[in-house]
Amino acid sequence: MISHPDTSNDHILSSDNIHYLHHSFFEPSNQDMAIKATLLIVHGMAEHSGRYTDFAQFLANNGIAVATYDQLGHGQTVKTEEDLGFFGEEHPVQSLLKDVVVMADSLKSRHPNVPHFVMGHSMGSFIVRNVLKHHAHNFSGAILMGTADTNPLTKVLLPINRLLARVAPRQPNKVLGTVMNKVLNFRLDNHTSSSPFAWLSENPANVAAYEADPMSGFDFTNNGFMTLFSLMETGLNKRWSTTIAKNFPMLFISGEEDPIGDMGKGIRKIVTRLNKQNFSTVDIQLYANMRHEPLHETDNQSVYEDILEWLESNIPNR
Repeated sequence: MISHPDTSNDHILSSDNIHYLHHSFFEPSNQDMAIKATLLIVHGMAEHSGRYTDFAQFLANNGIAVATYDQLGHGQTVKTEEDLGFFGEEHPVQSLLKDVVVMADSLKSRHPNVPHFVMGHSMGSFIVRNVLKHHAHNFSGAILMGTADTNPLTKVLLPINRLLARVAPRQPNKVLGTVMNKVLNFRLDNHTSSSPFAWLSENPANVAAYEADPMSGFDFTNNGFMTLFSLMETGLNKRWSTTIAKNFPMLFISGEEDPIGDMGKGIRKIVTRLNKQNFSTVDIQLYANMRHEPLHETDNQSVYEDILEWLESNIPNR
């Protein structure tokens, strides 16, 4: 059975009232297959929703309807190449957060009578964590992949980037992007690729594909980095989860060799902290010999299966 993405829907307007969110809905081609739940996927920094097609099709083939979309400043949502890595000068953080709700509502309108889940990868995980502060009750659970614990550099970099974003918001910040990649690569014990993006994956083919993709790996603008660090400042706060119900299901997924997650240590710290805060349904899945992108590693099928199993096990009254 083959699942086909539906991209023929009406345009979905971003909350910035300027851009239309490029999106795809994945559903089983077999009309007789019942939809058990839905999953909204929020992609990461300097990538796009197309990189999640294979995973989305897998879930759809197993009864989980999926929506993917290109965020502001990414993929086919941008109007020109110059918009890559630029979120907008008017309330960019709020626009990104509201767009999650916009897309979630669109997915729910297609499947109103099933549980709804949300997943954020990397920057997307910071966005989802901020969204959950006020909208967790609209979901049956959340998957946070390639996320981080605390980042003390955010307090230093955010004021600098606020100033840069005010002076030259659309200027790509190649220096900061280069430094970030070098710092992350420095943490690796074994370099399977000489690419500046080696930290993304143990799988050299994935790194090469990322580098060859014109819609991936681009330099964020000053506005983009300011927005990213703003999301991290609030999303990585140790008390980010205080408004979320203690029985809200969360799954934290990361590679043991992911420098963003401090080689697994940061992910364990998050889960330990949430358990101490009396959260009762928090799960963790760390993968040996995987880095920042478990969905694109050589053994990604096992990751697909684990996520499907978690989703199915957290469907209410199942």
